Amino acid sequence: MVTLRAARMQPEDSTYWFVREAFGWSVVLQLVWRFPRPPAPEALRGFAAGLADGVLSRRIIVPRTPLARPRWQHEPHPAVLLTDPGAIPAGTVEAWAGAEMDSTPLDPERRPTWRLRGTALDDGGYALSLTTLHLVADGRTMVTAALDALAGTAADPLHRRPEPRALADTVDGIGVLGAAGRGVARAAAAATRTRSAAPEITRDRSPAHERAPLARPAWTTVTVAAEAWEKAARAHGGTPNTLFVAVLAGVLRAAGYTGPLKLGIPVSTRADGDAERGNATAGVSVALAGDPAPGDDLTALRRACKDAFTRLAAGNRTPLVHLTPLLGLLPTKAVVKAVSSGSGMPDAVASNLGDFPAELARVGDVTASAVAFRGTAQGVDPALPYRFGDGVQSWLLRIGGSITFSVAAFDEQHFPGSTLRTLLGAELDRWGVPRVLW
Repeated sequence: MVTLRAARMQPEDSTYWFVREAFGWSVVLQLVWRFPRPPAPEALRGFAAGLADGVLSRRIIVPRTPLARPRWQHEPHPAVLLTDPGAIPAGTVEAWAGAEMDSTPLDPERRPTWRLRGTALDDGGYALSLTTLHLVADGRTMVTAALDALAGTAADPLHRRPEPRALADTVDGIGVLGAAGRGVARAAAAATRTRSAAPEITRDRSPAHERAPLARPAWTTVTVAAEAWEKAARAHGGTPNTLFVAVLAGVLRAAGYTGPLKLGIPVSTRADGDAERGNATAGVSVALAGDPAPGDDLTALRRACKDAFTRLAAGNRTPLVHLTPLLGLLPTKAVVKAVSSGSGMPDAVASNLGDFPAELARVGDVTASAVAFRGTAQGVDPALPYRFGDGVQSWLLRIGGSITFSVAAFDEQHFPGSTLRTLLGAELDRWGVPRVLW
């Protein structure tokens, strides 16, 4: 007899499950394509059908057995493409995509877990949005799922498995207790290493909810030529990723941020053979006391980033990371208090999803002029002292000779109105990078 193993929620997933249970947030990821003309309807329907077969079409099942982790199951999703009537102004794609990301109704337990929506533009073009839950997939998993769906090769390694018996849930619950104990031991060891290392930077910031009373981030998306980006990075002793970090730091400085900056850089931890995991991302923090001004040498920043990656590869992580297995064992209020008492969110998060083939930009016989990626949290209550982000967050995607990154500014005091768009454009100008702002 063949026993089918249940795919359980992993520690990287549990953060997004926790904020859903604790705050009512739904963290949503989005891909946005801008086409010079509408793709053929059959190509769009084929894209939707491919997504239905892939890893985004999953449902989570919460076991009744105490302590057992929720499990994932592949759940075929209706291959639906929503098409808006009429056409929207070409200059409002950013706002249209933002409204879709803010309001798309996704649910990990009752489905759907993704949505594909398109609209015509009044200049003859077309915009397409794909949204999914971060609980289901991290950024690279989502982009790869879209690429596979476009190529007609989409599949979910989970398949559709029968629900395991109660005994399997009981065994998993016991395993959770063991993982929690090991996590406490690792956290204690990590705390010892942290005390022996350099102290963490102290930043003079008012609470995030005071600087963002409306809890409404501002958005700007920009596309640059990859060749120009790489040239600017090399000219200043950096890498494309170092320049990305420097641009975000420069935007913060131009907005009035003073003192040390804490920068967060997500890093993929996915290894070969673990395609079942929707999320496989860790993160490093880089402290900047004297970040480079436009035109400065990027060598020191490059070294600081490399040191942070080296520490991560050596297993040197913050103590709280090792306590993730305890999320389901402790009272929600206690976990919220522990998390809130930390050093705070990064001033900037620079998420480089990496390079993807040109096929990601092509639907049928039409190639997009740009493809952007981004994320947000739905359901953030401005009356509560909790926020999804602070400062600025950005997600970078390279396809062939084009780089596009979306930037969200969560600090309404430093980024009122169209300030983010103005400062980002000016920062890129100072680095000598030609750009097209959406």
